[in-house]
Amino acid sequence: MGGVIYKITYTKYEETKPFANIKIYDPNEAMLYRIFGLQGHLLWGATDRFVVHNEEPKSFNPADLLYGMPIMMEEFAADKKMVLTANNTGGYNFTNAYPGILFKIFPVSLALVYHTILVIGFLALMGWVLKELMVKKAYFLSIIAYQLFNWTIYAFVMGYFYKLYFAFGFLAVYFLFVHFRKPKLT
Repeated sequence: MGGVIYKITYTKYEETKPFANIKIYDPNEAMLYRIFGLQGHLLWGATDRFVVHNEEPKSFNPADLLYGMPIMMEEFAADKKMVLTANNTGGYNFTNAYPGILFKIFPVSLALVYHTILVIGFLALMGWVLKELMVKKAYFLSIIAYQLFNWTIYAFVMGYFYKLYFAFGFLAVYFLFVHFRKPKLT
């Protein structure tokens, strides 16, 4: 199956040369660029601009994480107005605004610390809650937790941390429920 997909993609890229504007004519090179370069262009662009060349001052504003994708799209789009209008009207997005947005907000050392806190505080915690609910056979809550876990992953990949509001609410209710359900020791 993989060979069929490769052959179809190779043939299409050989005919159309989709990345000729950046001087990539070989279909194999174009496929590698599509997989590794284009999919992560916000991450690689942020790494180059904010880490390697350190061209701009850091914002030190963690609230930028809430809508990291539009911030990064505005930062890296060639035609900013067209891209942001397409984002507002049709949901058009780039990919992988996170963790690049951290490099815009913090220096690398603080970005790493903040990333670690976010992963442990949100992603790992949401995964642990999902596992616990599944082990306890709380199927209805497991379905809700699974959806929130997917939103958490989406928040991390795309840089839309506002999606975590629902997860916050769910975790607060869940932990309050667990706290009040435990028998009190006297």
